Amino acid sequence: HIFLLTLHQKLDSLLRQFLSIINKTTSGDFDKEDYTVPESPYTPCLGGASFPFTPTKERMLSDNQADSSDSESQRSAPKTSSSGHRESLDSSSPVSRDGWHGKFYKGNGEPHRSLRLTAKLRDFNKFAKVDAESSKELEQWNEMLKNDAVKLCQDNNFNTGFFEGSDNNSVIDAYELKVRLEHILDRIALISEAANTEKPSLITSCLFIGGALAARSAYTLQHFGITHILCLCSNEIGQADSQYHDLFEYKNFSIYDNEDSNISSIFEEVCDFIDHVEQTGGRVLVHCFEGKSRSATVVIAYLMLRKNLTLLEAWNSLKRAHRRAQPNDGFARILLDLDRKLHGKVSMEWHQRKPMMKVCPICGKNAGLSSSSLKLHLQKAHKKLSSGSVDSAMTMEIQKALDALKINRGGSVSPTQRQSHSVMDQ
Repeated sequence: HIFLLTLHQKLDSLLRQFLSIINKTTSGDFDKEDYTVPESPYTPCLGGASFPFTPTKERMLSDNQADSSDSESQRSAPKTSSSGHRESLDSSSPVSRDGWHGKFYKGNGEPHRSLRLTAKLRDFNKFAKVDAESSKELEQWNEMLKNDAVKLCQDNNFNTGFFEGSDNNSVIDAYELKVRLEHILDRIALISEAANTEKPSLITSCLFIGGALAARSAYTLQHFGITHILCLCSNEIGQADSQYHDLFEYKNFSIYDNEDSNISSIFEEVCDFIDHVEQTGGRVLVHCFEGKSRSATVVIAYLMLRKNLTLLEAWNSLKRAHRRAQPNDGFARILLDLDRKLHGKVSMEWHQRKPMMKVCPICGKNAGLSSSSLKLHLQKAHKKLSSGSVDSAMTMEIQKALDALKINRGGSVSPTQRQSHSVMDQ
């Protein structure tokens, strides 16, 4: 993906330079309106790479309409004779879809302007054959194309199907490849958005549980009729910034996933919030970062305090719907105490597993046995972290990997996420 984005960016820059050459050389012989280049929908990000804005459904509909318009115009337009297979782009190229960054298709006959641009790019090639200055400019531009775009493709063993003939068609090849990359990147963005969703787990008729990914899946949440979101990790990096306040009503808490965190201090306020949502006919998602410790603890406490379930009953109900639920040892002790307080006895045993060594996700060193020791290590050894939570460290590690990523076709970065090993067994 990063390779395709980089190639698109280089082609975009080269073609902008070529349009400058045309405007300078032709001295107004062409309609300059055809060469107006709007801002690209692929914005710079992560040190020079660029990422597309998410295409909307309306954009995709426009694409489909443009396909149809282009097809009709191709069938009705007469084909021109040519000595090369690239010379027939007026009838075979997809350039009339979106044109240059969407400039040449706006739903009002703009495909014809895109076809004119393709023709004029080809005409300039012909003009350069009889004009020495234009020929020199074109030769210099072809060298830049080879040094930037073509070399990038070769270095990454990427066979584009373009740039394999003579330099006569290099501009047309670059333009057609760039447009095709645009369409590919648009569809990658849609696929990526669809993949980065999570279905929340239904606990009661109005109560759902999930992780941060579920909380960001706005369309999925709306599909399930969720109107309120209770966030337990607003202190984590990026969580407060990824909330949809125009779509949902939020209740935010900052609870660390540490065994010594006093999560019971928010039980009553959380229960009141969920009760309010239920009474008003809404539905609420309770989430933390991973959707397994903090959110699970709060949901179990709600079922015990407001639905009069024992710890065992609440645990079984949650586990059936949300299998990854795993409160940490400290939260489990709080729930056991709550069970004893509400029912006079403990309804289930809590089996602690052998403590696992906490490993720093940044440097890989052993930090100790507790979350507190890992937090202390993060604060001392990695001062750039704004908070010492494990979740924050993972976020920083992912960002670090992305920043260090080299352009390598077929390469990938998949940081290993180390999860808590504390479980609640019957």
